[in-house]
Amino acid sequence: MAEFNWREVWLGIGTVVVTLCILVVLTVGSPQTKLDEDIHFTFRAEFGRIDGLTVGSPVRMAGLNIGLVDSVSLSDRSRAEVTFVLSGSEFPIPIDTAAVIETDGIFGEKYIELHPGGDIEILKPGQRISYVQDSVVLESLLNQVVGRAKASRTADKKDEP
Repeated sequence: MAEFNWREVWLGIGTVVVTLCILVVLTVGSPQTKLDEDIHFTFRAEFGRIDGLTVGSPVRMAGLNIGLVDSVSLSDRSRAEVTFVLSGSEFPIPIDTAAVIETDGIFGEKYIELHPGGDIEILKPGQRISYVQDSVVLESLLNQVVGRAKASRTADKKDEP
């Protein structure tokens, strides 16, 4: 008969506990931000690519969360139309503000960063932000870097005697 090994039992229990902790952290670890203010302003922007931006993604200005993505749809011009809600009225949005889709770290969540312009005219709720920058896809960025390196290497070989 095989011996009963307490070490294996405790190792199994430890593995189950660690796995459950990881699942809890993944499930609860990234709660969606809620808008606390009673006053909400809605704005729209059209992007060519929004890879990974979803409803509930944060909208930030100067690194601070000021709103949430409310809806994402396909516009008549086959572009991604994003509607987002900003809470409070303490930050006026100039009409030449740029909306940029950025990533929190290398593999983090996508969010919209608002870069305010210098115009005196202020956007009214419901208006569209004209200046946008699409989401950068890591794969295409790496492909561009590799392509330039290959082109540079080919040019260097042609210059050799």
